[in-house]
Amino acid sequence: MPRALSLILTVFLASAVQGQVYVNGPRGCDLVAGLSDGGAFHVIDDEHLVFDGTVLEGVEWHCTFEPAFAPVSRSGDIQIRTGYCMEPGPIIEPQVFTLLDLGDGTAQLDATTWTEALILEICPGP
Repeated sequence: MPRALSLILTVFLASAVQGQVYVNGPRGCDLVAGLSDGGAFHVIDDEHLVFDGTVLEGVEWHCTFEPAFAPVSRSGDIQIRTGYCMEPGPIIEPQVFTLLDLGDGTAQLDATTWTEALILEICPGP
């Protein structure tokens, strides 16, 4: 993996069993390609977010969903979950999230307090 990647986060990926991981950032699925089926390590830099249905991880923030999102399966399917996001500070924001399968290999994740939705590439789980 490139030396520019700045942080290794240990994340248990529920999606490793479900078979999907979602990535927001320029490397897309290449960020998680080649990870072992243990799925415990993700290399995340300040340009990427990784979402496994249970958590959304980035360098500066973390979101947790309850219950976990199911893997997307059909274009137009929408799921709604509650959860919260944490940022340094600490700032904790409870919110309602939606996950929409866009049907083109991507999904849209949105929250009640976000000004823009995240577009995530749907990747095979490690």
